Amino acid sequence: MSEQQTSKSDAEQAWEAAPDLVAAQTQELARRFYKKGELGRAEEVLGKLIKMRPAMAWAHALLGVVYRRQGRLLKALESLQRAAEIDSSDRNTLVNLGECLVLAGKVPEGVDVLRAVFEMGYDPTKSPEEHDTLTRRAGAQLEVIQRAARKVEADLRAKLEG
Repeated sequence: MSEQQTSKSDAEQAWEAAPDLVAAQTQELARRFYKKGELGRAEEVLGKLIKMRPAMAWAHALLGVVYRRQGRLLKALESLQRAAEIDSSDRNTLVNLGECLVLAGKVPEGVDVLRAVFEMGYDPTKSPEEHDTLTRRAGAQLEVIQRAARKVEADLRAKLEG
């Protein structure tokens, strides 16, 4: 390989690395805004990051969480579902998606997602405290939903009987 070809190749490599560097800096900026609670700014930066890296599941997931915290459930669902399509093994995304589905009134779908996350992480040989945060969170959400369903059922039964 000639020196000119090597230089050209190095230059091409530098250009290819530049967008990754910009994306990494943008990702860090989005995290900082989110951690500071500057949700509007985080939303803006995440939107740009998604334009740069449309297949970055993490960015879609965090944007979904931002939308959820802003009370924009439909937008949150869109972003979280896209993140789950890109990476269906990300349990954090799935817990957020399950919770968001429940909040949006899609309880059976949300329960299915939360149950799947719980089952991915649950180990019957471990105590509840030994399970990871996402397994505990999914389990806690499922328990809250079950209690609410039992209360609704009891209230309906009492109404019908009384």
